[in-house]
Amino acid sequence: ASKSAVTTAAAAVPSNTASVSWTVAEVLSQDEYYCESAAEQRYRLEPRVARNLAGLLSQGATVPFIARYRRDQTRDAPTEVLRQVKERYEELMEVTELVKKTVKKIEKVQSSGGGSGGAGLAPSLLQALRSCTRPQQVAYLAASEPLISKKSADSGGATLAQRARQQGLEAPALALLRGECSSLGSVDEQRLAGMRHIVADAVAKDSEVLAELEWLCTLYAPFLCSQRSRLANKLLTGDKSRQKQQQQQSLSAPDAARLVRDAQKLGQYGEQFRCNVKHLRAHQILKINRFEAKKLLTVKLEFPEQVYKLYCLHLHRRFLSANRPDNVAEFLRSAFKDGYDRLLLPFMTRQARATLTRFAEEEALRVFADNLRHLLLQSPVRGCQIAGWDPGYRHGCKLAVIDASGGVVATETLHINGGQQRQAAACAALVGLYKRSGGFRYIAIGDGQGKRESMQFVSACLPSLPGGVRYALVSEDGASVYSASDLAVKELPNVDIAHRGAVSIARRLQDPLAELAKLDARHLGVGMYQHDISEKALERRALAVQQEVISFAGVDLNYAPEHLLAHVAGLNRGLATRIAAWRRSNGAFVCRDQLREVRGIGPAIFDQCAGFVRVLPPAPASGDHSVPDQHQEEPMDIDDCSQPLPAPPPPAAAKGGKRKRTTDDGPDTAGGKRVKRSAVSYRPNPLDATCVHPESYAAAERLLARLGLRSDAPNLSTVCHQFLEQSAANADYSDDDRRLLELLAGAGPTSAEAGQPGAPLFLDGVTDVASLSAGQSVAGVIKNVAEFGAFCDIGCACSALLHVSRYPRDPAGRSRLHLGARFIAVIDSVDPAKEEIRLRDMQFS
Repeated sequence: ASKSAVTTAAAAVPSNTASVSWTVAEVLSQDEYYCESAAEQRYRLEPRVARNLAGLLSQGATVPFIARYRRDQTRDAPTEVLRQVKERYEELMEVTELVKKTVKKIEKVQSSGGGSGGAGLAPSLLQALRSCTRPQQVAYLAASEPLISKKSADSGGATLAQRARQQGLEAPALALLRGECSSLGSVDEQRLAGMRHIVADAVAKDSEVLAELEWLCTLYAPFLCSQRSRLANKLLTGDKSRQKQQQQQSLSAPDAARLVRDAQKLGQYGEQFRCNVKHLRAHQILKINRFEAKKLLTVKLEFPEQVYKLYCLHLHRRFLSANRPDNVAEFLRSAFKDGYDRLLLPFMTRQARATLTRFAEEEALRVFADNLRHLLLQSPVRGCQIAGWDPGYRHGCKLAVIDASGGVVATETLHINGGQQRQAAACAALVGLYKRSGGFRYIAIGDGQGKRESMQFVSACLPSLPGGVRYALVSEDGASVYSASDLAVKELPNVDIAHRGAVSIARRLQDPLAELAKLDARHLGVGMYQHDISEKALERRALAVQQEVISFAGVDLNYAPEHLLAHVAGLNRGLATRIAAWRRSNGAFVCRDQLREVRGIGPAIFDQCAGFVRVLPPAPASGDHSVPDQHQEEPMDIDDCSQPLPAPPPPAAAKGGKRKRTTDDGPDTAGGKRVKRSAVSYRPNPLDATCVHPESYAAAERLLARLGLRSDAPNLSTVCHQFLEQSAANADYSDDDRRLLELLAGAGPTSAEAGQPGAPLFLDGVTDVASLSAGQSVAGVIKNVAEFGAFCDIGCACSALLHVSRYPRDPAGRSRLHLGARFIAVIDSVDPAKEEIRLRDMQFS
């Protein structure tokens, strides 16, 4: 929080008040959020927008719902900013509860005779607690007021200030600090030391002092210094005590060898590294933290001398008047120095390191989220059979051919390692698989161990396969985890576990969004230093991105499998299971409003999810679909059900054309109970196939009538898109009209603010690293984007690197790189021995 937010506490607060001194809207409006499209990539909320967001989040609104249907209240704030605001809101709620618990705990201990002697919670401590906006700040203040009993205080378990308070020195010490007493009197050295500790402790807890130091540290940033630890020196020099050191740390031989390799990678960070924290990059911070955790680096922070000087000047102005006796002034100066050296300097170091780590983790999470979003939005390959190839050495390469709807057609295992005779037999088996399965157009090769040999083998066999078969390299991260999961057993009960990974690889090429949504996003390998980030934070961000992408893309309520429904905003796995059970028992949904019949979906949940589910016209029996977003060409069934859902019965000849639902009971397989069908009449609504929320149906109908359109027009989306283009220069259209036209045209705000989805790179031959040379032009696709550079697939077994300094940028200075983007670039340098390729002059194709 900014300095102003920290110093808003009242001067005197009753000790029984545990609420914080700030409002959520105030803090949200004072914070800065990362936004790539904003000036200097910093985004701040207007106070009105912050109040609106605080209210929406307190009501349980999801980020996709706010981003699409509450744009008038957020002034079209980007989705990435809304996600950060939601995370900050949750942190502030955590701080509020933490402050309440801390105050109650301290007061409970003090009332029982422990703590500060039972005198009640000090107003200065309460004021500082109520001003906290970060959990780390609360933890520091709680640690400075030990929650101990009188027995442990007498036995030496308290702090120096706590022991001095037990001797009754708090009143005279604070009187000296406030100027209420102008003389030390006849105080012995021991009692004087105790009073010094109390003054130092009071200064270190003072909210104004903490705010002043926070401000000073932003003006005069500290320097981070690192060097090799003793352990690293022993590992690198081969010291004789190295084996003894390994035994003391209980390291096995492989772990010790891995530690030696890590020590050899310290690079500049082990050679008296010194850098201002303002210039540190996120990947540097994460790398330093990793080596420090392995005890290979010794890290410290050096604060500029100006911080201490201005700290003393601040305290002198507050507490040292001109008429203070010299001995009192000297006593207070020594207490101020003691408080800085012993209490504040370690606190500032912890705060600075925590801030650096938080910044680095947030940047890594941002990179991970951006890559994951583009990975999920990659263009699907529709309307043909695809062979999935899971590389392997000892147990052979596993192949699985899937049809256009994702069903498994045939499987095979090929052993491609060995002599020419064995490779010829494997090639013949591949040709046999092609004929037995009825042919396939593409081969999706996993990019794991053995990909180089697999690419070379497939490239050599392509001339033997008719029909112009090509191959593409596909990420296989998480495929082995999926193979052994309960979902894989449910979807592929008759497929051997060894071939399920190949099925997953093929489906990732056929429909990335539907297939990758089944996996734990932490296993997809599209981030930066993922293993150095909190698993909880990584999982929370992954779920948020999956929810945004799937919700914005939209799902067909009648055909979407449970794992996709579970990621829709407002829904979860339990509700997704109930929806699937309801439609198995009652047939297809007729309209969105019928979703209210599902047990557990009340008005609040319906409002959150209704705009992200579709009720489309019945699909052809041979092509059930899962996610009908704009870039899908053909539907595909990736559910475990091979038969389409029963179509709803034709409307009865009732008055008004409505169809009455019977009151027969149907089984509810989710809960083991029988669900009673509603007697409410439902009828299809063409707007259920659009992005328009049910709350805006009346407004949408009025707008369409004004434009001379019907909601059931077959080309409604195209016509509305034309009107939308005209509305920019037409004053007759209000902001609400334009937002409705966007939703009717299917162009509402989506997490594809990220750009066009990338297409896979299909190849018919392998490019050898040795055949490349500097200055040569190559085509490729971006596989992963990190803070320091982008890893690119140019048809080689190894990836090429485009350094961040070589990024193509738009006129505003922003980079336009994202995972899946196709490009043409020039090779800057090649090292065949290390298999390192560097690119430059990238242009998007």
